[in-house]
Amino acid sequence: MKSTLMKMLSRQLRETADKIDSGSCELTQDEAMDLFSVISHESMSKAQVCKYLNISIGGLGHLVRTGIIPKGRKVLGYTELRWYKDELDNYFRWKKKEKPESGRS
Repeated sequence: MKSTLMKMLSRQLRETADKIDSGSCELTQDEAMDLFSVISHESMSKAQVCKYLNISIGGLGHLVRTGIIPKGRKVLGYTELRWYKDELDNYFRWKKKEKPESGRS
């Protein structure tokens, strides 16, 4: 059975989608990006992260130990650590910007 909050969220998302489809949505570009980030916040298990990044479980452990990616988090309802796809994507984008470019002379 859906909670009242989930029913309200479902109704609001449907109304917003209808407004987007009809062209009457009043969200700014920034608000739309924020909303997209929130609703696409998908948690992934260690195995899913390894498949997504195309690495082994040992490789994931190495990336976490060396700080290349953040440690997974405990999430209510799951027994193992979880990572969020959008956060991994954002972290790699941030790390790529931080890395000095090796230019040729």
